[in-house]
Amino acid sequence: MTKLHGDWLTEGIWDFEYKKYVLLAYLQQVEQDFSSDRLFPYLPDLRLHYENSLRLKEKKGAMRASFPKRVRGIDKSTLKIQYEEVLPEDTYLSELNAIIDYALPRFSRTLTQGQERYGAVEASLTFVPVGIMPLRTDEGYLFIHRSRRQETSIFRYQVALFGADRQRYVQTVLVDSVRKGLGTTFENLKVDLVRRFRALPNPATYMVETQRDYPLDETLLPAAKQLMIRHLNLA
Repeated sequence: MTKLHGDWLTEGIWDFEYKKYVLLAYLQQVEQDFSSDRLFPYLPDLRLHYENSLRLKEKKGAMRASFPKRVRGIDKSTLKIQYEEVLPEDTYLSELNAIIDYALPRFSRTLTQGQERYGAVEASLTFVPVGIMPLRTDEGYLFIHRSRRQETSIFRYQVALFGADRQRYVQTVLVDSVRKGLGTTFENLKVDLVRRFRALPNPATYMVETQRDYPLDETLLPAAKQLMIRHLNLA
């Protein structure tokens, strides 16, 4: 994975052409992965870089606006006082402006591509509970079934809280991967899990199914987690 550090704008060599090279190498790798429907971790990473660059541009504008200005003259047509900045634009700020202005539309374009692909992935997914659901749903099993392969990946999940605003997120551990035959139902798989792992006698169990052969770790599992969180937040 080609990594773009969070402080890529200010770290290392301070040169527009160098930063342009670093950015384009990163975006080229991201777009290659997106074209293969490998959306994570690049999609949230790309969104973060775009938002950070946008905030830096806005913060820089607000910072310059706060500097004192001196009177340059009066516009005779409008009778309004005209001001000029006391602090001139130095080389550092000019380079920073150029890099941000170059990066933002490219981040935005690639981010849009990723979001469109993610929308197509999510539209292909079916999300349903398996069997009778218990009252406690913050722990249990998640089935990800790719019907083209007749393969079911089984994860044990646990819902945890993250950050000061205590947002939910899903932790998963792979338990098994099985071939689903004609005589095997998802309910049967759930019963087998209860027999094997008695710590969860009546586990909440969800199934995400798709007919597309998306990558499991880079696409299906992250998308399934987001569907789970959306479902649990509405429950």
